[in-house]
Amino acid sequence: MTWRAALRLVAALLGIALLASASWTAVAIRTVAPNTGPLDLFGQSALAKKTADNQRINLLFMARGGAGGDNPDFTDTMLVLSIRPRTHRATVISLPRYLLVDIPAAQAGTVQGKLYSAYALGAEADRASLQPRWTTPTGPGDLAAATVGATIGQPIDRWVSVDIAAFQALIDAIGGVRVNIPEALDDPNYPSDADEQTIHIHFDAGPQTLDGKRALEYARSRLSTSETDRSRRQEIVLFAMLQKLKTAGLTPWLLTTAGELKDGVRTDLTLAEMNDLRHLLGTITEGDVTTITLEDSPLLEKKTLSNPGAEVLVPKSGSYHELRAFVASLLP
Repeated sequence: MTWRAALRLVAALLGIALLASASWTAVAIRTVAPNTGPLDLFGQSALAKKTADNQRINLLFMARGGAGGDNPDFTDTMLVLSIRPRTHRATVISLPRYLLVDIPAAQAGTVQGKLYSAYALGAEADRASLQPRWTTPTGPGDLAAATVGATIGQPIDRWVSVDIAAFQALIDAIGGVRVNIPEALDDPNYPSDADEQTIHIHFDAGPQTLDGKRALEYARSRLSTSETDRSRRQEIVLFAMLQKLKTAGLTPWLLTTAGELKDGVRTDLTLAEMNDLRHLLGTITEGDVTTITLEDSPLLEKKTLSNPGAEVLVPKSGSYHELRAFVASLLP
């Protein structure tokens, strides 16, 4: 699993709320958040009610390659952020993209495939074979959320999907993020999207400010000893971004990112829920968060499929019951 998810996704979510409060165009809002309606600002949103009742809120964040990639709708990184509002405790669940799951896409039943393909199935141009509920403007994300929810045994309340361009543009728009890198990172084989070659990237240890390009490189580097290493880098940039977005003012630079956000971000959140969620996320500190990386879990093992010979992750026990119990035991 790559490291892209929390960074581009949570950042884009909060950025949308900022842009919306600055009178972002109705067209852009409806493109990014199709469920937004004219009455959203009246009454209590579903997320606000769950917050008031201290009910757990589960949010799915997905990172897509975006335009120019071989598979622009494959969600290379998927994670669930589970929040208990009153205590401000949260758990981040990193999901393996090669997890073999049942995807409830087809009208005739489920399709077995890798977890990261669920969104792409819902985004297919030819949607005649899909269940009608996945053919709406939010269908791809709804299908991915349903798949994740069934896999981990937890209902997904809302989801956000964002691509690389939107993440990088937002970081630049808020003037970069200030991070404290615990140890130097030297990656001589970082993938360069421009020419499908590799480049050499290096990060010194210590406090520093990263622009969008550098933050993306630090997040995406695959140089690590385990998935836990990448998850730790995720936390560093994620919370640096949350801190910056709490205090960043609205600037002309922020407004110029509307194009990238409109093209690269999709969510089933309404406009009111974006603001509700932004305030809720603002109450969470790094010490409040527990991280689970399922790829490192002893409950999963690698398996090579006979057709087409692809490597996947599957439960050792043959079912997801133990994994669901494991996840439930660690939620706030």
